[in-house]
Amino acid sequence: MDADCLLKQWEEYFNDGDLTSIIKLYASDAILWGTFSKIIRNNPDLIKEYFQGLFLKKNIKVNFNSSSTRVYADTYLYSGTYEFSYIDEELVKFPARFTFVICKDESGSYKIVEHHSSLIPN
Repeated sequence: MDADCLLKQWEEYFNDGDLTSIIKLYASDAILWGTFSKIIRNNPDLIKEYFQGLFLKKNIKVNFNSSSTRVYADTYLYSGTYEFSYIDEELVKFPARFTFVICKDESGSYKIVEHHSSLIPN
């Protein structure tokens, strides 16, 4: 799977609430600064915990909007915007910005090594 496909898979797995598959996209030493987290998730257990909590929200989805890509050898940097939504009595939307850093691991597979996401200020 190439880096572009990995990001599309992330969106698909997120929208399907597929915890096992989304976690496999992250490197074992990945760091996640999640949109809805007050702490840096710097190990697989903390990253898993983050997504477990999100997937409890009713019908949580993400929709990618704009993005730009920069490539340095086998490292891909994706920056842009997406919007999270879920149902809490009614549909709630959270526009956010992101950066994903995706690199090849020792086996030659692309993995997310850094993921930062934050709400877009009003």
